[in-house]
Amino acid sequence: MKNHQKKSIIGILLTHAHFDHIYGVNDILNRYPRCVVYTANEYGKELLSDAKKNNSRYTELGPITIKEHAEVSFFEPQMMLWPDVSMKVSLTPGHSDDSVCLLIIDMLFTGDTLIKDVRTVTKLKGGSVEKLEESMKVISTLKGNNLKVMPGHGEEFELDEYDLSKMNYNPLNDLRICQQ
Repeated sequence: MKNHQKKSIIGILLTHAHFDHIYGVNDILNRYPRCVVYTANEYGKELLSDAKKNNSRYTELGPITIKEHAEVSFFEPQMMLWPDVSMKVSLTPGHSDDSVCLLIIDMLFTGDTLIKDVRTVTKLKGGSVEKLEESMKVISTLKGNNLKVMPGHGEEFELDEYDLSKMNYNPLNDLRICQQ
């Protein structure tokens, strides 16, 4: 007979705190009440407690905020997940001021900062094209490391094979004006 150890979730890592990324958090907190919710900064913490700011107030699913008693902590640039596994955290605003990318072993969790073949949304409150351009530079420094991108939506893909300019693609830049 195998000895089964009871597993416990001790932390929830949020790439950002928009509604579609936090709906399941309270369910996890109900089951694991001592679980810590990690977000990037004060802006992320604000989104967790305000249905208007996290945009859930405007959805069919209804408003969501994280339980008041939940412990919320901020990411450190480098964090140990397990004794032999660390995580590197990079602030990557553009989609939201609390957006982060999490590098764990050979996987880059990008949330909504980088989704395959999708222009990053910057029109929501806290979004910024200028900040996204800086975040693109941060992500580009990770190329050449055989990383698999695990986006917040859609399928995984290889970072080395991806054209990062698609993050901020503007079709107007591709217009050619022909003179006759």
